[in-house]
Parts: sequence; structure tokens; C-alpha cells
Amino acid sequence: MPKRYHIELSDEERDQLNRWVKNPPRPYLRKRAWAILLLAAGEPAYRVARDRRVRTDRSTLAVWVKRFQSERLAGLRIKPGRGRKPVYAPHSAAEARSQVETLLHRSPREFGIDRTRWRLQDVGRALAWLRGTSEPGIYKVLKRLGFSRKQALHFVVSPDPAYRAKWEAILAAFKEACEQPDQVVLLFVDELTYYRQPSKAPAYHARGADQPHADQSAQANTQTRIVAALNAYTGRVVYLQRSKIGQEALVEFFAQVRAAYPDAAKIYIVEDNWPTHKLPAVQEAMRTARLTPLFLPTYASWLNPIEKLWRWLKQDVLHLHQWAADLDKLREAVKQFLDRFADGSESLLRYVGLLPE
Repeated sequence: MPKRYHIELSDEERDQLNRWVKNPPRPYLRKRAWAILLLAAGEPAYRVARDRRVRTDRSTLAVWVKRFQSERLAGLRIKPGRGRKPVYAPHSAAEARSQVETLLHRSPREFGIDRTRWRLQDVGRALAWLRGTSEPGIYKVLKRLGFSRKQALHFVVSPDPAYRAKWEAILAAFKEACEQPDQVVLLFVDELTYYRQPSKAPAYHARGADQPHADQSAQANTQTRIVAALNAYTGRVVYLQRSKIGQEALVEFFAQVRAAYPDAAKIYIVEDNWPTHKLPAVQEAMRTARLTPLFLPTYASWLNPIEKLWRWLKQDVLHLHQWAADLDKLREAVKQFLDRFADGSESLLRYVGLLPE
């Protein structure tokens, strides 16, 4: 006769087992809950062990039943400390993760490994608690600890020794502008060059060998320059578009900025270290317009939010444009884009990161 277990369940136990079947706190509990429910329904042990929802051997099934009969629902859980110990024991997961992170930020050459990048076997050699572990085993340990092989990104660190002081001065000016928006204005200034011929970019197109076209004209790839100022508090954009932006254009632009904010007691101009910004005539024009320059740290363009305005312009207007044969229409399209922000824009502030979502 097939072996049958005599299991009686209370209503509470049956409800709990059904909850584990639908939404178990641990995956293994689903199988064990199914097994107990089937056995309680009178199914023979061999059939329960082969059931697709359980899939275990009869000896394991017998252990589950014995533990359930002695400890009821608590007996189906794996007790703390049971099971195979992790490779990084006796370290905790946090300690092991910290050791791996520290190791990966150092050069393999410091450990006598003549390479610039870490391999799995190198990590196994450098960490005592991983020695003797196979490469697939090391991979699984690193994955469990939150590490994986990833593509590197180009990364630039500003070499400016006054980086922190300059950035703190800009933050202080930003705070001042937020606290006194009617009296203090903070403007992020930058220049952009764009060309007659459209730039290439991804676009939706029929699948296959044919690609989207960036249609070129037979004319010279004439450049156009823009200088613009982004108000850090309102999102207002003041700009000047010319064939060339040099000393004369900047003098004209800074007069335009002062005219745009006639009642402001103080106007901060945050700009990069382009040598033209520091020419005597340009500095004199700023003093005449009562503008206070704040220079960004060297090679720290990520601190200038107006860079993201240029990205938006490229995405919406300059990539794959259709005006290569008509430069005036191209410049007019750029003008219409920037004019959208003439009265300020919350959406622009969100886009460039100056206003939280």
C-alpha cells in the first residue's frame, strides 16, 4: 500500500499554508506548504513527492512531515544558522563587501599582479577568504555582494586647487538669489557653436540595412555662435546669437543682461575660464553693467546647468534638422526655441536640475 501520512490541519494552519502557496516570504516555503496541503488531503507520499509543485524525494518529504508534526508551521522554516556557510565566513556580508570594494579601488600591481584591471582569479588571489575558490564561485560571491563587471566611463577630475572655494562661493550666491529674488540675480552663462549641416543622432526608422539620413547641403558648413544666461531662480534665458562671439559680442551681451534686470541690486555671472571672459575690455564691461563674475573651477563643466539647455536644443532642433540649405531658417528655429524661455520656465529648471521634481 502506498504510504499515507495522517495530517490534520486547523483552520488557521490551512489559511497560513494557502497564503504561503500564493505569496511565500521565502521561495522554499511554497513547495513545503504545497506538500503539507496535499498530504493533509490524503494524497500518498510518492505522488506528492513527484507533484510538479513539490518536486522532491521521499526522504526529504519525510523530514518535512516530521518537523511539521513536531513544530507545526514553525518546523517548515529553515532555522537561522542552518545551511551552507557563505565563502566569506566568518566575515559578515557588510565586512566582505567593504573588503572587495577597497580592493577594486586599488591597482592589481600593488598585489604583485602585472595587470591594470582585476580578473576573477586575481581577486581570489588577493583576498585570503577566497583562495581556493573556483572562478565561477568567485563570480557568484561577488554577485551576491553587489559587484559585477561593468563598462568604464570617461571621467575627469577638475585639477583646480580652488575647486571647493569657487563652488562654495557659487552656492552662497545661489542661496542669496533664492532668498532675495527681487534684488539678487544669479545667472549661469555659456557659449555654444552650432553648424549649418545637421548633426547625426539616433532616430526611429524602418528595420533593416537602411539608416536615417542627416541630409547635407553642398554649401560651406557655416558656424553660428550663441552666448546665453540662464536665471538660476526663474529659468529665464537671455541670449545673443552671432556669427562670432568674441570681445565685442560679450560687451554687447553683458549690456543686454543689465537691461534685462534693471532693478536688480546685484547680478552674479557664473562662467567658465575661457580666456575671452577675462579680457580687460570684457571685465570693464561687466563692471560698467554692475555684474559680479564668479568663475567655475577649471574643467568642471558639470557644475554649469546651462550645459543641459544646450543638450535640449540639440535634441529638439539641431540633430537631423532639415535646414542645411537655408541657414536663416535654421537660425530662426534656434531663436524660436530659446524664446520659449524669455519669461522664465519651471520645466527648464527641472530639466537642468535646479528645481526638484
